[in-house]
Amino acid sequence: MGRLKIDCVTDPGWKQDRIVKEDTMKTKLPDNYSVRMANMEDLPEIHRLEQKASLHYLGVPGMSLERIKNEYQSPGFNPEQSVRLIEDQDGTLVALVEVWDESDLPVHPYLWLSVDQEHKDRGLEDYLISWAEDRARQVLERVDPELKVAMRCHISSEIDSSQQALLRAGFTEIRHGFRMRIEMDSMPPAPVWPEGIQLKPYDPKKHARVVYETDEEIFQDHFGFVKEDLEEGFKRFMHHFTGDDSYDPNLWFLAVEGEEIVAICICRRYGSEDPSTGYISSLGVRRPWRRRGIAQALLLHAFREFYQRGKRVVDLGVDAESLTGATDLYKKVGMFVLRQFVLYDKVIRPGKDISVTGLADN
Repeated sequence: MGRLKIDCVTDPGWKQDRIVKEDTMKTKLPDNYSVRMANMEDLPEIHRLEQKASLHYLGVPGMSLERIKNEYQSPGFNPEQSVRLIEDQDGTLVALVEVWDESDLPVHPYLWLSVDQEHKDRGLEDYLISWAEDRARQVLERVDPELKVAMRCHISSEIDSSQQALLRAGFTEIRHGFRMRIEMDSMPPAPVWPEGIQLKPYDPKKHARVVYETDEEIFQDHFGFVKEDLEEGFKRFMHHFTGDDSYDPNLWFLAVEGEEIVAICICRRYGSEDPSTGYISSLGVRRPWRRRGIAQALLLHAFREFYQRGKRVVDLGVDAESLTGATDLYKKVGMFVLRQFVLYDKVIRPGKDISVTGLADN
C-alpha cells in the first residue's frame, strides 16, 4: 500500500476547537504558519499537496483523489482526530501528518508525513512529528502494558528533509522496502502450473472471506505482522481493496488444489503512484505449497492479463529483506527495483515485541 490505513482513538475534547492548542507541544510551530484539524472537505487540497510532492520527488502523479478518499473513509478513521494540516500565511496547505492506529492491537501506530518541497527544512516536519508522537501515545491505554509499542513511518529515500526530521525526533532506520517494476514490450511467457494446481476465477460472493483469511495466513511470514481480530480485520481488508475505482474482481486470481485455495494474487487496475501502471497489491502462497513455482505462475498470469488490457508497466511493493525471498522471485521474472523506501521506528514504550521479525516467530 502507498499509505497504511488506520483507525483512531476518540478524543471528544479536540472537537471543541478547530485550532490546535500548542501548550503541551514539545516543538513550536514556526512563524507565519497556522495549524488546524482536517476534515473530508479538505481532500481536494490534500490531494493537490500529495500530487505536488509526488511529482517533485518521484516524477509520478501519486495517489488519486479517489484512493485518498477511500482511505479517509476507512472504518473508524476520523481526520479531525488523526490528521493535522499546516497552512502558510496565504491559507495554502503546505504540510500534513496522519496517524493511523486502526488495529485492535495497535502496537505500531503508523505516521504518514507530507511536506511541500518549497517549505521543507523550516521546522514544519519537526512540529508535525512531535504532534504525531503525542497523538500516537494514545494507543498505550489500548495495549497490554507488557507489550512493546513503537511508532513507524515509511519515507521515500529521495525525501531527505523528512528523514532528517525523523532522526532528530529519535527515530531509527530499521528496514527498507522496494517499489519494483516490469516493463513489457511483448506478451510475457505463459505460466507453467505445478501438477495438481489450477487457476480459479474469483467470486466475490463465495471467496471474499476465505481470500482474506488466506492473505492473513500468508502474511504471518511478513516482517511487522501482528495478528488481529478477524472480524475487524476483514472489514478493513474489504474496504481497502474494494472501496475505490482501482478495484476489479477480475484481477483477483486464485490458485487452488482441488477446492482448496493455496495462493492468491490480488491486483488493482492502477497503482497508488501512477494511474498508467497496473499494480499487484498482494501475492503469496501458503506454507505447505511454497517452493513449487505457484507464485511465479500467478505473476506471469497477472502480467499477461495486464498486457492484454493494454498495460505495459506493472508495479508492486516488497520488503527489501523479505523473509520468504520474494525479491529474488520478482527479479527472476524480469522485475527491477524502481525506488527504495526507508522504514523508521521509535519505541514509545518498551516491552514484549509481538510483531513478526523472522520466520521462527511463528
